[in-house]
Amino acid sequence: MPRTTPVNVGLIGAGRIGSFHAETVARRLVEANLAAIADPAPGAAQALAHKLDADGAYENVEALLAHPGLDAVIIATPARFHTNVLVQAAEAGKAIFCEKPMALTLEDADRAIAAARASGVPLQVGFNRRWDQAFAEGKAAIEAGQVGTPQLLRSLTRDPGPFGGDPARIPLWTIFYETLIHDFDTLLWLNAGARPVEVYATGDALVRPDAKANGFLDTAVVTIRFDNGSIAVAEANFCAMYGYDIRGEVFGSQGMVTMGDVRRSSMMLFDKSGVSSNTWRRDTEHFIHGYTAQLAAFVRSMRGDQGMVPSGEDARAALAIALACIESITRKAPVALA
Repeated sequence: MPRTTPVNVGLIGAGRIGSFHAETVARRLVEANLAAIADPAPGAAQALAHKLDADGAYENVEALLAHPGLDAVIIATPARFHTNVLVQAAEAGKAIFCEKPMALTLEDADRAIAAARASGVPLQVGFNRRWDQAFAEGKAAIEAGQVGTPQLLRSLTRDPGPFGGDPARIPLWTIFYETLIHDFDTLLWLNAGARPVEVYATGDALVRPDAKANGFLDTAVVTIRFDNGSIAVAEANFCAMYGYDIRGEVFGSQGMVTMGDVRRSSMMLFDKSGVSSNTWRRDTEHFIHGYTAQLAAFVRSMRGDQGMVPSGEDARAALAIALACIESITRKAPVALA
């Protein structure tokens, strides 16, 4: 029998994106209730819970998982903690929405998938680009055969500048694990049924060349060959001074589809300085619909709607490409995927 009462959701990790997800649950989803928040930083969970009227605020995962009536969790901790927290939540019988990456090794990815399967709980991973209207319409056009057989694919992520991060505080290989992982999932999703067979990656520190000696990369280009003959390119840079630039493209035997636009709208200003347009500056602005739609789909999964959402297996497939990129950079050579 379909569930009729609101789904009680707990947030684990009250940082920037976690706080945004919590606000989405509390303010934008009528079928969900923000029940509790956990974060180890003193006062962080309490402050966010007070702001969003959540009942519980905790400093550890165990306490949150024991919160009365809790049905599901959103995991938005730093990436290195994702797998262990996911396994804890699965063993507690909670439905799981986990931010990307789900894991940093294939072994941990398998452990996460196995834990969710053993407990029989839904597991969805936060590849929000699938929920963006332009990307969703592009996917539909490809599935309808409007571009024919995919031959060349492209996906890019350029974060808005100026770059203000401290390279010393950014984990090694972040550009692959946390930035390009979105593009890898997008390319796999748009090229459905095709298996990646070879990866070649090149990268550099062009935004912060002073950090290159420590292994920091802020710019990367990846070429992926698929078993259906198609070739894909993914690229990323941490500093696009003109705005937050997310785009995709699929060129096929019968046509092409493009997705994404750095412009906030089709409005153009014509004045004495020339022609200009406002651009997106934050992911939570650009993808507010996508972020909301993915959590709405997660809540619906608790009501028996088993739609095609990014799964643990999807997250593992994208991770395999990220790991091949790291090996390719290290070896300075293409890497074959099993």
